Amino acid sequence: MVILKFLKRGKKIKKFIKISCIILLFLIIIFIIKLNLYDIFKDYSNINNINIISEDNLINEIKNTNKIIPLEVELSKSITIDKSLGNLEIFEKYKRIKFFANCSYYIDLSKFTDEDIQMDEKNTTLNITIPEPKIFNINILREKTIYEDTSNGLLRFGDIKLTSEEFDLIQDEVYKSFEETLQDKDIYNKALYNSKISLTNLLNKFISDEIKVNISFK
Repeated sequence: MVILKFLKRGKKIKKFIKISCIILLFLIIIFIIKLNLYDIFKDYSNINNINIISEDNLINEIKNTNKIIPLEVELSKSITIDKSLGNLEIFEKYKRIKFFANCSYYIDLSKFTDEDIQMDEKNTTLNITIPEPKIFNINILREKTIYEDTSNGLLRFGDIKLTSEEFDLIQDEVYKSFEETLQDKDIYNKALYNSKISLTNLLNKFISDEIKVNISFK
């Protein structure tokens, strides 16, 4: 009787081990399936991101933006109109005028093509090539112009008055001076930096956050 009970108990143990192995195997299979599904879904998600980036509508979105204004700045220039006679202080006669202007850079995106956009082999970085920023506008603010009083030497009198033709010539020279200032290295580098930020912000509306945007200039 004891041996019979022992045999029955042994069969139950074997049966329990067998069932446990089957359950464990089943759980392992489920885990593997879930793991594979996760990888597939992840790959599929990346594929979708790539498709979105490579589609024509992204290029069209960039082209339709037409232009980016990466930098707007107000500048000022002071000039001196000198109508002195000779070098003696008593014959001095001059007047200072301070001009202000709203100035800006722009980038033309209207000619953006599929040659200007490329995804790297790992599908993690989007490479964009755009034109360098150019001066877009120099708007001299006449209403903000400051006219100082005429400075006269002991033997000079009256105010310096300009004709419209003279003022236009002066304004042309001031415009050129603003143009030169805009080409200053620090200002231009700021326009380059802001251009990358502006375009990156635009692209982030259409691509995944996981994709890095790398922007270079032609």
